[in-house]
Parts: sequence; structure tokens; C-alpha cells
Amino acid sequence: MIMATVIAGFVLNACSQKEPDYKNPELSIEKRVNNLISQMTLEEKIMQLQSQLCFFDEYKDRQWEVGHFRNIAHFLHYGPDGPVGTITCAEAINEDSRKALQANRLGIPVLQHGEALHEAMWGVTTCFPQSISMAASFDDAFYYQVGQIVTKELRAVGVRQVYAPVINISRDPRWGRTEESYGEDVLLNSRMGVAWVKALEQGGVVSSPKHYVDNYGDGGHDSFAANDSWRILREVYLEPFRACIEEGGARSIMAAFNSIDGVPCSDNKVLLTDILRNEWNFKGYVVSDYGGMPGVHTAHKVAQSQEEAQALCFDAGLDIGLGFGENYSYSHLLDLVKSGRISEKAIDVSLKRILTVKFELGLFENPYVDANEADKIVNCKAHKEMALEAARKVMTLLKNENNALPLSDKTIKRIGIFGPAADRLSTGDYSGPSGGLKGEFIKDGITPYQGLKDRLQGKAEVVLHQKKTGAAALAKTCDAVIFFAAIQEGEGEDRSLLALPKRTMKSPESLEHAQIVDIGGKQSFELDQEKMIDEISSTGVKTIVVLLNGSIVDIRNWIDKADAILEAWYPGEQGGTAIAETLFGDNNPGGRLPVSWARHAGQLPLYYYVKPSGRGYHYLDDDGKPMFPFGYGLSYTTFEYSDLVVPEKVNKNGDTKVLVTVKNTGSRKGDEVVQLYLHDEYASVVRPVKELKAFKRITLEPSESKQVELILPYRSFGLWDKDLKFVVEPGTFDVMIGKDAENTILKGQIEAE
Repeated sequence: MIMATVIAGFVLNACSQKEPDYKNPELSIEKRVNNLISQMTLEEKIMQLQSQLCFFDEYKDRQWEVGHFRNIAHFLHYGPDGPVGTITCAEAINEDSRKALQANRLGIPVLQHGEALHEAMWGVTTCFPQSISMAASFDDAFYYQVGQIVTKELRAVGVRQVYAPVINISRDPRWGRTEESYGEDVLLNSRMGVAWVKALEQGGVVSSPKHYVDNYGDGGHDSFAANDSWRILREVYLEPFRACIEEGGARSIMAAFNSIDGVPCSDNKVLLTDILRNEWNFKGYVVSDYGGMPGVHTAHKVAQSQEEAQALCFDAGLDIGLGFGENYSYSHLLDLVKSGRISEKAIDVSLKRILTVKFELGLFENPYVDANEADKIVNCKAHKEMALEAARKVMTLLKNENNALPLSDKTIKRIGIFGPAADRLSTGDYSGPSGGLKGEFIKDGITPYQGLKDRLQGKAEVVLHQKKTGAAALAKTCDAVIFFAAIQEGEGEDRSLLALPKRTMKSPESLEHAQIVDIGGKQSFELDQEKMIDEISSTGVKTIVVLLNGSIVDIRNWIDKADAILEAWYPGEQGGTAIAETLFGDNNPGGRLPVSWARHAGQLPLYYYVKPSGRGYHYLDDDGKPMFPFGYGLSYTTFEYSDLVVPEKVNKNGDTKVLVTVKNTGSRKGDEVVQLYLHDEYASVVRPVKELKAFKRITLEPSESKQVELILPYRSFGLWDKDLKFVVEPGTFDVMIGKDAENTILKGQIEAE
């Protein structure tokens, strides 16, 4: 009898100790978050606002209690054995997440973060064309599909937040990170950014568009103070961020290193609270860039200590400090609360934003991944085929004198290959092990030389120039020669000279207020590229120059010596195949320039979005016009525009639709990018002479016609008035249909009320 009573009491006691509400997936996320916060100590709360990054040899210093961690797979390819496979990466992240959970009293999962500029940068994943390359596609619908694949490869190993996309508008190509951007235009940046963000967020990965709000200054210097007015910030630099939040659903934002109007972005309340939260209703959380928070003290000098810097950042609305080392994360936050400088209630506000996302991601129920299943997803055949299609889409033809391209494998029997990028997988920054000199870390990665050999196998001899062989001597034995040119650029590698480099410049190892992380695979130069182009072209042999780069090049010294110029950008792991297909006509180039191509550095900054000038836009020794305008690109076929249909009035209650008919008048299937520009005839404030407001990429067979519908949301007709309020003013707008920013083909007008 006594034993039965004991057992009954034990069962009753066990039943009364039910799981806390935050572990009940049937409850609302809000209830779960509030319940969890109520059980957390102050120390536990602050750990959720902290982050850590450990390089491969520093992993022994891992702090298991922090809420956010740069996933270990991001660095596994830097280990002593080189890159590792998907299963190893997935298991490593699983093990890290397991140890983090075990170290956490309440079982709060760690959020594994990383990078995804143009691939899932955690190891040997599918490498797509660089961001600037994809911008050249002018195809945001296709880019969304690329983003879906990258998202799958992120989730496969457990990476659930990435610091991407870069939506800083680049209007000075001297900025080394231009390659990471979508170019100079507001609309193109917004549409491409929204596509990438949607793919990530809808696929269960948190996106952090960066760097909020402007990330370079005068001269194209990275992280310099921005001297733009609040009007230009509103009209240009803030707009892509607004779109990515309101339309894309971004749940995080990364603050920039630099300062705006005298206030560092990391502790700028106007940016992080007034605009971001109060105006755009942003519900997510803000992270610093690596080194952004300590830079408030060490670089900007607006705080006299790291403790004060962290207080300023937190007060402004910065939720998470990213970094490594003592002062990169919120290391002083506990003392700031205990001293009364920051309230625990304020901590709870930031904490709620972060925990809400962790519950939304399902991390409490599913913190681990299936490593074997991940191996089936990453680098699969379908993903590689998509990488090839993406590389085809970004090919941009700049010059084609006397139809030098496409080449014919019926007449070309020997082809000479030259240049520093000929037998290299050129992928650009943030490419992980993809930055290997010849793509040796990518399964089936194709260099241009390999792509041409594969394309011409059994049809023509492909000869790679060797250092000991004279360039002209080899060229004379060939039916055509191709020079693959490259430049030096990237994070921490701003340029002052735009010509093709003939020697490698020294990159800075570090900055006082930031850290330059070696992305790997930087280009090196041991030849005078312009001199070699001159040597091979002087032989009279047909000379093609292919550029593999992420920003513009001063081509004045050799443009007349090249029969054709193909801008291949950084085309990803399958770029070599796409280049070969394009050179021989299997792929008709349809890419367009996402930047205005300046003739030389003396014209910079140069962009099409200019406002009326009382003196014109020329120089004493220069007409001020670009070598190639924004939106420019040639094709192997021709297109004719007709039948522009513009409504009389703007639709105030929805989208306005403009119609135009495009016909392929050539003999080849090809892509055309139809571009619509607007100009506000008279307004209360000065407006630019034209703005891109809609674009659509279409594919037409020979002789095929298509009526193209261009959509203009009501916001397209708006402006920021004298009081910096966004309004649509009544008036007349010029509607211009063009092949690029300078080549207007059809014009119409529409009235706004």
C-alpha cells in the first residue's frame, strides 16, 4: 500500500512538471518568445545579442553560449587538408550546433550565419556569376531562380542567415567592391536585390541586405564618409533597402562602416530607428558589420571608449554586434545594464526581435540537418546546369567590328589563347574555395581555355600561350587569337588606375577600424596586358578580347586594335563553357551594362542619372560622354521597335501599363532588353533628365514579334518634395523607350494627377 502511494505521487509530480510554453510548437510565436524571455537571466539575454567568428585555427576559442556564430564550414576549406565535402561540412555544423545547445541552460539554438553573395559560401558549392554579372542579365525573374538554388545549398548544411545581398549603388568604379553590387541604377539594384532577398527569405534563410546605407565615399574609397545630401540618400541610396524590406521581406539589415552626415551608420538613430523601424515598419534586427561597432570609437572618434561606443550603437537600434575579439561583439553590454546606462527592458526589445526569427526558422524543433541528404542537393546536376545558363545570360558584347563574332568552327582550325585569365576560373570576391587559380576546388569548373578545348574538340587546335613563346610568333600561326584580360579589385582593393594592370599591386593587410579578410584566389599579374594585345593584333590576325572583371576598364589604348570585345564579367564555375559558346555563336549575347562605362578615370564619377546643368556636362578636353552608356550591349541579331502605347493618365489605384512591340529583324535567335525611362517635365524640385523605371528581357526567334508589357507602379511617378516627403505631383511625364540610356527609340507622354 505504501509503495503504491509513492508510485502514484511520483507519477502525479512528473505530470505536473510539463514542458515550458516556449517549447510548445502549438502556441503562437509571440507567446513562446514572451515565455522564454521570462525565464532568462540578464546574462543569458545578452549572450543572444552577441556573435562570434573563429578562423579555422581559432576554433578552440569558441564561446558556445553566443546566439550567433559564423558557421565553421565557412572556414573548413582553409584547413590543412584544403576544401572538404558537403557531408563533412554538414556534420561539422551539426556538431557545433549540438555543443551550443548543450552549453545553453534553456536549449536556445544558435543561429549559424555566413555569406552568399553569388554562391552558398561555406565550401565547395555551386558557384554562380558574381552580383555585377547577374545585374548585366537584366533578368530579376531568372535571378530569383538562382537565389532559390543558393538558398537550398545554404539550408542543406544548416546555414540560416547570410549577409547578402550588397545593394550599395556603385557610381564610382574605382570602388573595389563594385563587383559585389548591381551597378549604378536605383531600379536595377532594387529589382535584383528584392529577387535575391525573396529567394532567401521564402526558402527559410534570413537575408541581411548591406551595407546600410552607403559604403564608399569620394574617390571610390571603401567605407569613406558619405557626403551625399539627404535628398540624394532618399532618391538613390536608401531606395533599394526600402524595397528589400517592404517587398522582399528582409528580416535583418547590416549597418555600414562609414558615417552619414557626421554620424557613423552603426550608431545612427535616424537610419536605424527613425527610417528603418518607424517609417518602413521593419520588424527584424540590425547587425553591425565586422568591426563597425568598435570603429565608432577607434575610427570615427565619436565615442571615447569601447563601452561608450557600444552604448551609442545599442541606443541607436543596433541589435547584434558581429565579430571576433573582445570589442567586436557586445562585450560591455552587461556592465552597461548593471550601471543603469541601458535598461533591461531595452535589452528585451532587441531580444524579442532575435528570438522571434529563431522560432520562425523552426530552429527550436529542427536545429540539425541530414548530412547525407545535403550531399544529394549540393552541386547536383540541375544546379550546375543552372550555373551554365546564368553564365550564358551575363555575356555582354561591347564591340563587334565587321561582324568579327561569332567565330566559325568551319573556318577556324587553329586558335591562340593569351592573357592572365585564360586558364583561370575567374569568380571574384566571396567565392570561397572557388577562388582557386584554376578552379581545382570545383567539381567540373571550366576555365575559358578548357571551355574552348571542349567546344572545338576534333574541329580545331587550341593553343595556350606560354611565357617562353613570343606572342606575335604564336599569333601568326593562328586563324584567330583571343586575349583573356583581368584586373585587380575586391574588398580592400580600390583602384585609382583603370587600365589593364601589368603588375600586381600590394593589398592592405588591415585597417584601423576594420579587418580585410583574405577571400582567396586573388589575381596576380606578370605581363603587360596592353602591350601583348598590341603585339598580337599587329600581326593582322583576327583579335578578340574577352574581359573577366567586375568593374570597368580604360580601354582607350587598344579598343581600335581589337576586332571584338566581349565582357564576360565573373561568370561563375561554368563560365568557360558559356564564353566558348558565345564566341562561336551557340549562345547569342544578351547582357547589358549595369554601369556607365567611362573612357578614363578623369570622368569619374560618371552615371546616367544626372540633373540639369547650367553649363553642360563636358570638359575642356573631353565631351563628358561615356565609352558605352548604361544599358548598352550588342547582339548577333537586330531588333526593331514599334507601336508604343502609353495611357493618357497614370493609374492612381494600381499599376500603369505601357506597351511596345519588338521584332527580331535578324537571322539569329536572340535576347533584347527593353528599357523604359521617365522624365518629369516640371516639378517642385529638380529632377534627373531620365530615370530607368521598367525593363524586361525577352527572347525572340528570327522574324518573331512580341508585344512587351512594361509595368509602372504608382510609386514610379513619385519624388521627394522640398520637405523630403514622398509625393506624386500632378504633371506631364516623358516616356522614353530605349536600347540603352542614350539611345531613345520611341517617345510618348503621360499625365499624373
